[in-house]
Formats: sequence, structure tokens, C-alpha cells
Amino acid sequence: MANKQPEVTAQTRRNLQQAFWSLYSERPITKISIKEITDRAGYNRGTFYLYYRDVYDILDQMEQEILDTIDALIQKRLIKDGILDIQGNMGFIIGLAKSHERGRVIARLLGDDGDPHFKARFKELIWPLVEVYLNPAGTFSPTEERFVKEFYLSGLLSVITAWLEDDTGMSIEELIQLIMHKILRAEAR
Repeated sequence: MANKQPEVTAQTRRNLQQAFWSLYSERPITKISIKEITDRAGYNRGTFYLYYRDVYDILDQMEQEILDTIDALIQKRLIKDGILDIQGNMGFIIGLAKSHERGRVIARLLGDDGDPHFKARFKELIWPLVEVYLNPAGTFSPTEERFVKEFYLSGLLSVITAWLEDDTGMSIEELIQLIMHKILRAEAR
């Protein structure tokens, strides 16, 4: 029985998160109640409070899980054969977002009605993937770097979000080529 508890806990959390997400996909977080989440997931309110303080906490925990996953992937894959593999990593992260069930969540969180806090944390995670192309030898002052960083990261997030929501069939490879070679002009560095 003790061996099943972690599985039961994980499944309960997933069910609550899925119920929350289905509601969050339909309307703003301010219009979502705990009762709606628990009714949709098939639990009572007490079960919800075993895992989350409120609807903002469930969203925050979901966001943190996504960011932790992306961060671990970046740290694990950032250097390939002793070389910084920016193109491969960016493609891997974007591909993960598109193919993973959390891709819809990521697209929503990065979208116009998304969470600004999540966007800021996501930008910080992907900054090492593009910094080498934008400021290779520390050529910007700290103020200039802050503005250049915001300009490029905001643009990249918008492009990634548009691609996640796009249904025209642009492949990951085509998107990466666009970003790396036409936008960042990576081949010139």
C-alpha cells in the first residue's frame, strides 16, 4: 500500500491540474473556483487543499514544473561534444513544447492573455541560448545589454508562441532556420 501512495498522489495532482487547465483554457483565472476544479476532477475541496493553497498556487506549481523541466534539459544538453549547441538546444526545447501535452499550456502562458511572471522566468531560461550570438565578447554596456536582451527575447517568445499556435505546418527545422539564420544571423558570427 505504501508503494502505491506516491503514484496515487501523482495521479491526483495530475487530475487536479488537468481539471484546472481545462477551465483555464476557457476563461481567466479570476473566474475559476476551487469547487469547479474539484468537481471536474472528481474530488472534494479538502483533497485540493492537500496539494494547493488556491487557484494561483496550482498555476504557479504547474508553471514551475514546466520551467524546471526546460531548465534541466538546457543544463543537460547545453554543451554537445564540448561545443555550445545553440541551434540543437533551441530546436529541442521548441520541439518539446510543441509535442508535449504541456505545449498547449506553454502556448497559453506565453500568449497575450498569459502570465507575465511565467514569460519573464521563461526568458531567463532561454537567454543563454541566444546570448552568445547577441553579445559574444561583452560588446554592450550593461544598459545596452538589458535592452537588447529584452528586444530579442520578447521577439523570440512571440515567434515561438505564434509557431505553437500555428497550424500551417512549418517544421521545427524551418522555424530554427528562420530564428537562427535569418533573425539572429548566427552564421555570420
